[in-house]
Amino acid sequence: MSSPSPSPSSSSARRHHSPPVIRETLGATTSETKEGLRKINNYLLKKEIGRGAFGTVHLGIDEITQNEYAIKEFSKSRLRKKEQMDLFRSGRGRGRARMTGLGVHNRQQQKEPENPLNLIRGEMAVLKKLNHPHIVRLYEVLDDPSGDSIYMVFEMMHQGVLMTIEVDQVATPYTPDVARRYFKEMMLGIEYLHANDIVHRDIKPDNLLLSKEDVLKIVDFGVSEMFVKGNDRLKKSAGSPAFMAPELCVAKHGEVSGKAADIWSMGVTLYCMIFGKTPFNSTNILELYEMINEASIEYNDTIDDDLLDLFHKILDRNPDTRITMKELREHPWITNNGTETMLSEEDNCDIVSEVTEEEMNNAIKSIASIFAVIKAVSKFKRHSRSLSQKSLNQIMQDPDEVTVVKATEELHIE
Repeated sequence: MSSPSPSPSSSSARRHHSPPVIRETLGATTSETKEGLRKINNYLLKKEIGRGAFGTVHLGIDEITQNEYAIKEFSKSRLRKKEQMDLFRSGRGRGRARMTGLGVHNRQQQKEPENPLNLIRGEMAVLKKLNHPHIVRLYEVLDDPSGDSIYMVFEMMHQGVLMTIEVDQVATPYTPDVARRYFKEMMLGIEYLHANDIVHRDIKPDNLLLSKEDVLKIVDFGVSEMFVKGNDRLKKSAGSPAFMAPELCVAKHGEVSGKAADIWSMGVTLYCMIFGKTPFNSTNILELYEMINEASIEYNDTIDDDLLDLFHKILDRNPDTRITMKELREHPWITNNGTETMLSEEDNCDIVSEVTEEEMNNAIKSIASIFAVIKAVSKFKRHSRSLSQKSLNQIMQDPDEVTVVKATEELHIE
C-alpha cells in the first residue's frame, strides 16, 4: 500500500513565523504624472482592481524597484463616520454619555493631533502579529496629511478573488479536487488565526485571493477580533450576512463561539466553490436571516457521499455540535480518503505573542521624533561647517560655542 501523497499545502519543514516588518509613513505626499496618474510617494497608482465600502484597491508600481503591489486606499472621513457609528452602537454613546464621550474625544484631539492611522489600528495590530503563507502580507501604510486618504500597501495577488458571487447569478464552480486544495489552504490560514486567538469574522470568496503561483491567501481583517486565550466568545455580529452563522442571525443572541462561526463561513464558502452560489439567497436581510436559521439546504446528485457528509457537519446550525478544525483535518473528504496529507497542526501554528491594548495603541508609531532628530542633526552639521575654520583650541576657549554644541547634542538625543 502506497503512503499518502503530500498535498501542495503540506511540508515536512517546520515553519518559523517571525513578525513581519510594516513601514509606517505619516508624512506621505501625493502627486500626478504627465499622463494623469496619481502617485503616493514612490508608488504609482495604476488601474483600479477592487472596490469596497470604505475605499478602492489599485494596482500599484514601486517606481524604485518596479515591483507590483495591491494598494488599498481608504477614505479617512468615511472611516471616522464608521468609528462614530460604532461608538454609538456600543452603548457608550447613549443619552448624556454620548455627548460626554464625544466631548472627551474632541478635547483629546485638541491637546494632541490625531494620528490618522489610528482609524485602521485594529487591522494593523493584527497584521503586525501574523506571518503565514496563507495570509496576505502588508508592507507599508501611508498617510498624506493634506488629503482624505490612507493607503495600505499589500502584496499583489495577481489572480484576484477566489470567485465572485452575485445574489441572482451562478458562478462557474470549481471541480471537487481544485475546491479541496483551496479549502485546505484556507483551513491552514484560519487554523493559524484561531491558534493565535484571532477570529476572522468575514470569511467569504471575496476575502480569499489567489497569487500568481495559485496559492490561496486570506485578506481583510477589518472586522476581525482578538480574544483572551481559551475564550473565543463574541457578543457582536459582524461580517457579510449571507456567510454569517445562524447563531449570529438572531436578535439578542448573547455570546457565541467565534471559532465555530468562522467554520460555518468556511462551509458556506466551500458551498460556493462547489455550486457557484450561496446556500441562502435573498435581497431582504431579515428574510435572509430567517432562511439561514430555518430553510433547508439544497444539494444535487453530482457530489459524492463524503462531500455531502462534510456539508452536513460544517453547516450544522448547532454551533456546539458543528465540526471543529481538528475534526476537519480527519474528515475523509479533506484527506481524500487518506491519500493526501496536510501540514501538521504543530508545524502550521507557531504561536505569536498576544496583542495587548497597549500594542493596539502603539500599532502606529509616530515619526515626529525622527523628524526632530533629522532636524537636529542637520542643524549640528550646519553649525559644524561654520566652525570648520576654527581650531579646536579656539572652540574650547569660547564658552558660547561649547554651549551651542551641547544643546544640539541634547536635542539630537531626544
